[in-house]
Amino acid sequence: MVTATRLLLIVMSIVSIPIYLVFIVPEGLIMQAAGAVLILLMVSTILFTGRRPIPLAKKSSPVFIDQESDFGDIELPTPVHSEESISEVRDSKIRRSRGRKKLSDLPEPVIPETLPISSPGISLDAPQIPIVLDEDVEGMASVHIASSDPELQAEAEVDQYLTQQRGRREVFRARLHHERRLEMSKRVANEVRKWTQIEEGEDLSTLTSIPGHGLAVFYEPEEPDPSIPQGISYVRIDDERVLKIRVSLDVPRSAPTSSEEEMIEAPAVDSIPPLPTSGMPMPPLPLPDLPPPIGPED
Repeated sequence: MVTATRLLLIVMSIVSIPIYLVFIVPEGLIMQAAGAVLILLMVSTILFTGRRPIPLAKKSSPVFIDQESDFGDIELPTPVHSEESISEVRDSKIRRSRGRKKLSDLPEPVIPETLPISSPGISLDAPQIPIVLDEDVEGMASVHIASSDPELQAEAEVDQYLTQQRGRREVFRARLHHERRLEMSKRVANEVRKWTQIEEGEDLSTLTSIPGHGLAVFYEPEEPDPSIPQGISYVRIDDERVLKIRVSLDVPRSAPTSSEEEMIEAPAVDSIPPLPTSGMPMPPLPLPDLPPPIGPED
C-alpha cells in the first residue's frame, strides 16, 4: 500500500510539469534550470525511496525417512569399542593439539631423615669472629647515595628558564629605551634648530656691511655721542628699509656721600700694605690705559 507522503510526492511531480511549462519556461534560462532541478529532485525521491518488499522465506520440502528399511542378506560388522575412557581420549587429543607427550608418573619425593638434636650439655667451641667497627680510614672511598627529586629538578629548570627570560627582557628593554632616547634627542634637536632659525632671522649687520646691499638704513639717534660706548640693534621695516638703533651704554654714577669722601681721603692705617722685604719679589708694573671707544665714523 502506498503511503501518504509518497502519494503526495507523486501528485506534486505530476502537477509541477504543466506549471513548469506554463509559468516558468517564459521567465528565462535560470528559472527554467531551477524548475527542472526541482522536478528531477521530486522524481528521484519517488524512485529511490519507499519500502522494500519483504523477501518470502522458501519453504523446505519435508524429508520422509523410511524407518522400515530392509538390508536383505547384508551383515553389518560388530561395533568397535575403545579401551580408553572418554576422559582419556579427551586428554590425548589435548596433548596432541599442544604437541606434548604424556608425562610419566613422577616418583614420590623422598623425605630426608631428621638429624638427632644434640643434648644441651655438649657445647661446641665456635671460633669468635672479631667485630670491626665502621671507622673512617684515610684514602678509603665512602659510599654516596645521590637523591634525585623530579619535582625539584622541574622547579630548578623553570627557575633557570625564568632567569634567562628576565635577562633577555632587561637587555631588550635597555636597548629599546636607548633607541627611544636617541629618537627623542633627534626630535628635540630638530625643534631647537627650527626655533633658532626663526629667532635669529636675518643677519642684518652682515647684510648692511656688504657694499651695494640696496637697503636704506635709518639711524636713531642720528648724532650720537662718540665718547660713550653704544649698543646697536637692527630692525627691518620692509623689504627696502632697515632701522639702526644705537643705545648708549653709559651708566650714570651716583654722587658719593660725605662719609664715603672721608673714607677715601683718610684711608685707615691698617689698610696700607706693608713694604716688601728683601727676599720678596717686586710688585708688577701698572697696566696701560684702555683705548678710547670706537665711534660710528671709525
